[in-house]
Amino acid sequence: MSRLWKNSNKYFFDSIYIEESALNYTITKNIMEKYNTSNFIIIKHYKDVFNRTNQNFIIQKQNQSLILAVKSKPFIYKGPDVCQNFGYSNFYYTSFLLNCIFDCEYCYLQGMYPSSNIVAFVNIEDFKSEIKDITSRETSFLAASYDTDLIAFHSIIPYMDYFYDFFKDYLNLLVEVRTKSANDIFYKTHKPMDNLIIAFTLSPNDVIKKYERYTPSLDARIKALKTALSQGFKVRICLDPIFIGEDVSFYYEPFYNYLFSQINPEDILDVGYGFFRMSKDFFKRIEKTRPDSLLFCEDYSLKDGILSYPDDLQKKVMENHFEILTKYIDRNKIFSL
Repeated sequence: MSRLWKNSNKYFFDSIYIEESALNYTITKNIMEKYNTSNFIIIKHYKDVFNRTNQNFIIQKQNQSLILAVKSKPFIYKGPDVCQNFGYSNFYYTSFLLNCIFDCEYCYLQGMYPSSNIVAFVNIEDFKSEIKDITSRETSFLAASYDTDLIAFHSIIPYMDYFYDFFKDYLNLLVEVRTKSANDIFYKTHKPMDNLIIAFTLSPNDVIKKYERYTPSLDARIKALKTALSQGFKVRICLDPIFIGEDVSFYYEPFYNYLFSQINPEDILDVGYGFFRMSKDFFKRIEKTRPDSLLFCEDYSLKDGILSYPDDLQKKVMENHFEILTKYIDRNKIFSL
């Protein structure tokens, strides 16, 4: 598996596909210089590679390729109902990247895309222009890292560097960057902003081992979270997705107690809480590619096209979890779907 160079934390790509129209962009030039031993393949359009038929998402994860592309409109989208908006009705998300370097078994991207290769869009000024145009009318909440992990990808393409001044100066925009990464370079090299939230997705270590391949341990994530806090960044904790079942349910109480023994809850902006959920279409596609996954053999409840645990079971588990969480966090600071 060629994910990392030996004795290095530098991500490696055997093959890098580049759209002809992307060749003259700064990101492309930087990548070509940085990964000069990779095999560069010039293509007409990223979908010629990314959308090919008969690709195996699971096998490709073992050795992902990078695809550099120029995105066309739209550059931002209205936030979907299955995602938390934290009280903002003017809720959007954007995708500088398609796919992620991690391989979480429950990830909906497996059902969304035909390929696990990573598409990186290089025309960042077009993103900035549309974000500013669409969200300029009122204060907006922008999820910038729902479909990927920008912090984990930072050492490959530092999108947060490219957008830092834009986000800092555009105070009409509240930006959330969600991550499972232990990479703390960004927090150490940039000053915090009032309108930027770093949202750490945290899970019990047993859940990480069970479902979140290639992701850092809980302690490694907590260490990065502490670094972000120490540097003055606004930090959100995301307890999402929560799983229910005899094999996982007893993980959560000791996890919550341990988490807040390591982190001062008063330092946290808020907490996002949500159960495992997925659109029926994505679920069915993943079910076919992961026939050995017990997660996709569960008997879920279908509601409005979304598969998740039955409402009464969610309510029972949530009440139990919130009894523990509210020992540390004010109930008004816990956002759930």
